Amino acid sequence: MQTIYLTSENKQEGKTSFTITLAHYLLTKGLNIGILNPLCNKYDESVYHKLLGKKENDYSGKYTVITNNKFDIKNVVDSYNQLIKNNIDFLLIDGNNSISIENINLILNKINATIIFLAKYNPQLNEKYFAKYHNNFKGNILFVINQTYKFATHQVETKIIPKLNSSKITCLGYIPEDKLLLAITPDQIAQFIKGEIVNQYDGEKFLVENFLIGGMGMDPAEYHFNHYKNKCIIVRGDRPDIQMSALNSNCSCIILTNNIKPIEYIQNEADLEQVPIIVTETDTLETIDKLNGLNKNTFFNHSLKLDRYLELFRSNIQLDQIFNINK
Repeated sequence: MQTIYLTSENKQEGKTSFTITLAHYLLTKGLNIGILNPLCNKYDESVYHKLLGKKENDYSGKYTVITNNKFDIKNVVDSYNQLIKNNIDFLLIDGNNSISIENINLILNKINATIIFLAKYNPQLNEKYFAKYHNNFKGNILFVINQTYKFATHQVETKIIPKLNSSKITCLGYIPEDKLLLAITPDQIAQFIKGEIVNQYDGEKFLVENFLIGGMGMDPAEYHFNHYKNKCIIVRGDRPDIQMSALNSNCSCIILTNNIKPIEYIQNEADLEQVPIIVTETDTLETIDKLNGLNKNTFFNHSLKLDRYLELFRSNIQLDQIFNINK
């Protein structure tokens, strides 16, 4: 059983999303995967099952998830020994960043594991940063540069990674920032602005990356809306003409303001397309103001995000340096 221990310097630097995507990738290869989270809250535990469970019919391998809500090295070792007996091919340990370097090294002394360290990109990232952790884990470590700014990918590819590898510090690649990974669901929008979704819709179909205002202009509304994908369009509740243009532009959801529910024709069209309509009491300007801060509530909790992360994963991570399997 090959074991990978994932860690990072700070919270919310992508460990769980990386773990789930790596598990998803390996499961599609027909391998049996164990996920162990030695210090886990109920939300993280539910995300493993939610995302991998939705893809389960596509897997020829099986997965097992073990979590603990209190960190204990003995529990980690016992879980490791249990998974060995369960014919697991790869064990992924989703390490909480509050677990100290000393305790991680204690775990590594008791089990045969390699560290994958997610280093969040920032312009000051340099060789000294990587060398510190390389020494802390006695060289038993592989790096991935996560959440890399779009403008910085050239620097990472041509300068940072080659310099690290020439210093015998292994960097497997990087994960670029991607708007879809920061997208939110219509349910989250409705909850955040205290609106009401007035129709049924397919929750696995829609994510929102962009917010547009449906107003008057010289060009047809659909022409403007079609410049953007995965969009939520904010429209006055008494403008069914603009609402219809929004529905015709493959939008992810519509917000109707001023507490006006859609007319029957719009409601029927939205139902046919399964596009959610959110009705809110506030006017357009107030609604836009209420949306400020919504991006702080983004989570890796949707199958479309898992699909997109896997694309980024395949394109930018040297998987053959981790696993002796074909891409």
